[in-house]
Amino acid sequence: MLAYERFGSGEPLVLVHGIAHRRQAWYPVAERLAEHREVILFDLPGHGESPALDLAGRTVQEALQQHLEDLFTELDLVRPHIAGNSLGGRIALEAAASGIVSSATGLSPAGFWRDDTDFLLIRAHFIALIAAGRAAARSRRCSLAAASAAS
Repeated sequence: MLAYERFGSGEPLVLVHGIAHRRQAWYPVAERLAEHREVILFDLPGHGESPALDLAGRTVQEALQQHLEDLFTELDLVRPHIAGNSLGGRIALEAAASGIVSSATGLSPAGFWRDDTDFLLIRAHFIALIAAGRAAARSRRCSLAAASAAS
């Protein structure tokens, strides 16, 4: 089961974050959208509080589509609206192509990888970027602590 939040009222709008992110990425706009829609935020598999992506013999695209369809079933959503950023944009467009949503908006949708190897390379790239960012933040905290101790 994917981690999710649901709030607001009106026609449902599912918001899908990008790779190496989580549902909280939508917080800056979610409250404003909730004035007009029921907003559903969720963590993609392997992100935030959701379990890891399990391909179970499927392609990445098939696995993500199945997770999305399962979420819709669990939340009793029938052809909701969907919007996504980056990888979420691609997922939104794929959902529209398969006819499971009423409308789709892709914000800077991710490129269409050719196969699972391409997807894994992209994911490895983002994992490395996240690790580098965390290392830089730790280094900065250590430098600030050393400067504070020297004062």
